[in-house]
Amino acid sequence: MTRELIRIILQAVRTQLWSLTLLGLTLMGCVLVGWCVIWPAYQNPQARMYTSSLGYASVLRQTDSAFPVKSAVVSSRTIVGKFIGEGLMQSEPVQVPMVAMAGIKHVHAVEGQQVRSGDLIVELDDSRVHMKIESARAALKTAKSELERVRLGTVNVLQEERPDLLALRAQSAAEEVKLARQILKSHRVLVEKGSISRSEYAQSKLALIRALLGQRERNIAAEMAASGRQSSIKIGESAIREAELTLEHRTSQLKDYRSYAPADGVVERVLVHAGEYNQDPGRPAVLLACGSWFECYLDQTALGCVQVGDRVEVRLSAYQDRVFSGAIQRVRPLVNFALGGPETNRPIRPLGTGAPEWPATFSVRIALEETQELVVPGLTGYATVIQQRQTLAVPRGTVSAVSGNRGIVFVVDEEKESFQPRNVVTGIRDDQFIEIKEGLQDGETVIVDGHQVLQPGDRIAVSAGPPSDPIRDIDNSPPARLVKSGAN
Repeated sequence: MTRELIRIILQAVRTQLWSLTLLGLTLMGCVLVGWCVIWPAYQNPQARMYTSSLGYASVLRQTDSAFPVKSAVVSSRTIVGKFIGEGLMQSEPVQVPMVAMAGIKHVHAVEGQQVRSGDLIVELDDSRVHMKIESARAALKTAKSELERVRLGTVNVLQEERPDLLALRAQSAAEEVKLARQILKSHRVLVEKGSISRSEYAQSKLALIRALLGQRERNIAAEMAASGRQSSIKIGESAIREAELTLEHRTSQLKDYRSYAPADGVVERVLVHAGEYNQDPGRPAVLLACGSWFECYLDQTALGCVQVGDRVEVRLSAYQDRVFSGAIQRVRPLVNFALGGPETNRPIRPLGTGAPEWPATFSVRIALEETQELVVPGLTGYATVIQQRQTLAVPRGTVSAVSGNRGIVFVVDEEKESFQPRNVVTGIRDDQFIEIKEGLQDGETVIVDGHQVLQPGDRIAVSAGPPSDPIRDIDNSPPARLVKSGAN
């Protein structure tokens, strides 16, 4: 009976062998899928089922179990950070003005010409100013002759200002008074003797009075002439100085009739022609393009990270197989929501949103090293700002809720069973690490992975290791104008 039962079972197995084999393989596949796919996804903090009501996080909290997290130690590392932005070659526009009002005699410049500082650009007709210079020289000679006349004792304007002559006249008046006194004295004796009449005596007395008045008048004139002579000499010297200054001014005006290049550059435009007349003092004759640099537009998140002197690699569209080296010469710390680069003329629509956004950028001036290629203003391209420094750093997945250069890091306590969120200030970053400027100290332990679902009060089980899913590197992102964020 037993043998018969075994025989029946073996015959049934042989009949259903294929079905049983398929069932066994199916069960093994289900176990394998559950072990390799479902269970890891169930434990993955970034999976949707992890935070569901029946997810792994809920189970851990209900069973008061520790959340598995990966940690890293804050330490000093060498980080090479990069910031990419679009831009274009630019130069400084410099005007070469014409100062004097005169006819244009010669124009010594053509568009595209290389000029050096001090090169003659435009000549104006200076024949009239030469005549004014000769007139000023003649006026100077006249002023010198007038001063010599004053020193000799005569003044062309003041005819009576002759001190020496007036002094002689005063001396002559004194002699006349002396003689009139003697005549009056003799007449007084003759009147007493009756030799002359009293009328003749009165005439001699009147002559004495007139002589006294004449003497006084000539003494006053002589004194005035002597004191006014020094003033006349000063007037003559001032007239000479005025004539000298006028001659110097007329001579200096000659340089206004020639315009020179104020700096090295390329003639961008010639605005005048020979034979024209310059009616406006200061009117530009030639426009020069001086200097050459790459104006790069970086995302607003780089503000405060880049600085003067940072090394830069520039690639121009005209020379795609060449990398130009340079350094940041100037940082313009003004964020503009409408300028993202030379090709930005419309808002950028971020992925996943329906609202248009303008790029928010600031510009930096990059001085390129000497090149043999023809690098001219207007060439477009993009620049990569490279920064390398030794600083405190953590793995990139450590920092969450990043806004600008600020974020949150979960710091593990000494017992390694709990954590504490801490605000940090970040800096440059590379493929794996991010700089920490403020908020952490060397040697502290931070959570690299698993902090995404942690809540206050959760226990943790720390294990060292790199982040399981590092975030995307900014260095692999498009140029600045494609990754901006700004006002809607």
